[in-house]
Amino acid sequence: MKAVEGRTDLVRDPNSGAIINIDSQSHKSAVDSARAREQSKRQIELNSMDINNIKEELSDIKDIMRQLLGRTSDDGR
Repeated sequence: MKAVEGRTDLVRDPNSGAIINIDSQSHKSAVDSARAREQSKRQIELNSMDINNIKEELSDIKDIMRQLLGRTSDDGR
């Protein structure tokens, strides 16, 4: 393998001509960052689902309260 000029982290494969990154730490960091971004995305999706569920439940509670208040005003109590 021949080093790429001006770069210590890259080499060129003589058979295929492909440039290969030999810095395993930067690769690991990139993979870790991608995993962290994906985990954050999943957490945001879960939080959004929780918020929507809470909104629905609050709406149901408000409807029940309206029904109860409507009954008391109809009964004169």
